[in-house]
Amino acid sequence: MNPLRSGGDIRVQSFQVGLGFPDLGKKGALGVLSLVMPHDFLAGRRFLLSGGGDGGTQYDLEASYYYPITDNIAIVPAAYAIFNVNNFDENPTVFVGSVRAQFAF
Repeated sequence: MNPLRSGGDIRVQSFQVGLGFPDLGKKGALGVLSLVMPHDFLAGRRFLLSGGGDGGTQYDLEASYYYPITDNIAIVPAAYAIFNVNNFDENPTVFVGSVRAQFAF
């Protein structure tokens, strides 16, 4: 245990807002846009053993599209942009893309 980091409180906040677009392009499809702030440290950053960034705030922007092929199979492409990764202002923006197949039984 590190005595310099014991006995403190950490206060964080987070939020997520999104928009859904049902039947976008096809009946049963769903387009989604979402903005997330996974964690912003308000106080107590010094009590984190792994640090809490340099005071920046991470934001994630997501776009996804659920596209049904049949009643039991769908394709779900998604794209993400992550700004100020790990709450460091100097970290570059990370872009991620994925394609998922979803099977319902």
